Amino acid sequence: GACIMRDDSIIGINEDERFAMHSVMKFPQALYVADYLSRKGLALDDTIVIDKADLMQDTWSPMLKRFEGKMAFSYAKLLELSLGQSDNNACELLFKLCGKPKAVEKYMRRLGFHDINIRMTEEQMLKNPAKAIENNSTPAEMVRLFEWFYHHKDDNPYLTFIWKAMADCSTGQKRIPAAIPADARLVHKTGTGFPSSDGVQDMNDAGIILMPDGSHVIIAVFAKHSPSEAVIANIARQLL
Repeated sequence: GACIMRDDSIIGINEDERFAMHSVMKFPQALYVADYLSRKGLALDDTIVIDKADLMQDTWSPMLKRFEGKMAFSYAKLLELSLGQSDNNACELLFKLCGKPKAVEKYMRRLGFHDINIRMTEEQMLKNPAKAIENNSTPAEMVRLFEWFYHHKDDNPYLTFIWKAMADCSTGQKRIPAAIPADARLVHKTGTGFPSSDGVQDMNDAGIILMPDGSHVIIAVFAKHSPSEAVIANIARQLL
């Protein structure tokens, strides 16, 4: 499934079908966290002490290499890890600190997005990978959410920070990043499903392409049971 928005015009392939978001879910979660911190009067550099022993050990989590014992992490660092490196422990901590999946989904509804469903935490999906489909979105709705973000990125320091974190995203370089012009920039979030026994897995990528001429294009590509990241890049090239 794929969708692209250019000059307020949307075209797509299976753009209204629901797909598991996997770590693309960390984007709407981050928008909720921005709203939560703003409402609670919390700063991005406020810190939380985290015990490494309390974290998931058998999941994708670059933060596990950063410390032993206990360490203070700021909300900014947790968002940076979750969005820029797709750290599952950082995402899980944001659920525990700021609000469960139902709170994130409720915020999506408040913004007017009814085809983005968030029901599972990272820990719940790790325990039962089949449940990942409960965090789902249509490509068209994800494109619309990114369009909302484009127009609100300068509303407050929290959203501006999220914009920067996603502009620095280091995951999925062979996906949409491989399909855009060399002098374009990308603000995006990737998602990768649990691998099957035959070596395929869901692969997603969605974001905002900032073109050299100052225009922007928004794109979302969700591929079920993909054999490689090149599938995402090939679909993105066709749409662009």
